[in-house]
Amino acid sequence: MRITHHRLPMRVAINALLLSGPFSGVEKAIHGLLRHIGEDGGDEFVALVGNDFDERLLDGARVGIERLPVSNRSRLARIVYEEHFLSRRLKGFDLFHAPGYVAPRRLPCPLVLTIYDLVVLTHPELARRSNVLHYRWRLPRSARAAARVIVPLECVARQVVERLGVERERVRVVPLGVGAALKPPSLDVRAAVRAKHHLARPYILFVGNIEPKKNLPTLLRAFAALKRGGLPHKLVVAGKRGWGCREVFALPAELGIGGDVRFLGYVEESDLAGLYGGAELFAFPSIVEGFGLPPLEAMACGTPVVTSDAEALLETTGEAAEHVPALDADALADAMRRVLSDAALRERLRAAGLARAAQFTWQQAAEMTRAVYREALTCG
Repeated sequence: MRITHHRLPMRVAINALLLSGPFSGVEKAIHGLLRHIGEDGGDEFVALVGNDFDERLLDGARVGIERLPVSNRSRLARIVYEEHFLSRRLKGFDLFHAPGYVAPRRLPCPLVLTIYDLVVLTHPELARRSNVLHYRWRLPRSARAAARVIVPLECVARQVVERLGVERERVRVVPLGVGAALKPPSLDVRAAVRAKHHLARPYILFVGNIEPKKNLPTLLRAFAALKRGGLPHKLVVAGKRGWGCREVFALPAELGIGGDVRFLGYVEESDLAGLYGGAELFAFPSIVEGFGLPPLEAMACGTPVVTSDAEALLETTGEAAEHVPALDADALADAMRRVLSDAALRERLRAAGLARAAQFTWQQAAEMTRAVYREALTCG
């Protein structure tokens, strides 16, 4: 039987309580979706935000904003509100999108749920214990209740089917997007970002939260090996301080490279193109990812990329990056050395990376998400 998707105007509520800034990972995905979800016109999309949300974060987005009586910045208050009170605010909506892994019980309308990864189930040692306990309880229940489950990659779709028991026909793959501002920067932009952050050339770059799954100790050991071989580069690490990161900050001194490693902390979105574009190489040795946006962002800025062979990174970067076993510091050092010393390889990776990154846009992600909404209304 042929299924006809819902064609009447939709009124969709999107849970945006996770948006407290600064954005990375899931927050960046939610923000990117909200900035483009209303571009087709005709439907109504409402972002449900906390009472301290900065509306300037959604300037120009064609979404309504509804403030809820809870802080965006209080994790515990948010969890309690979502679980026990949020469903009461959904009357009058045709659909609810929970873009952050979990949803409340007893919803008055169909649910679309986004799951970016299952790290809490597949690699619990790489997740905060509180997250493991929380999501092991709520994630399976939320997935079972969803009319449709959105995931960013095919490898995550397989995990959702195998680990959560969700039927494959209820799962839809919607890749994330690369921001339009991320493109090869001019020489002036690169120079301005270097001056602002006091960076010396040349440098190797990592961007991401500093947490165990990002595998920074392996990157630091690989970089130390290159320095012993006379490499003139610095290593620049840009990202928020996460959990379990004490070793990362102590290790450079132990390896004798303390003066060659710069920790910048969180870098504003407006500086990222200049930071990426100014690097001679982007290295991203994560043990596990749900998508892996930073390598694509680096590619969009014209920077050669070396990543681990984590399944998600193989799927996102394809043949446009060099891949090595995640925990093999020697292999990572060899790949980095090879890219830095081979101009032809760098140019091939640069061209392939630009083409690869161009395939991932937030406009496409929003269009695909709207199609999932209509499916959920018809079939859910």
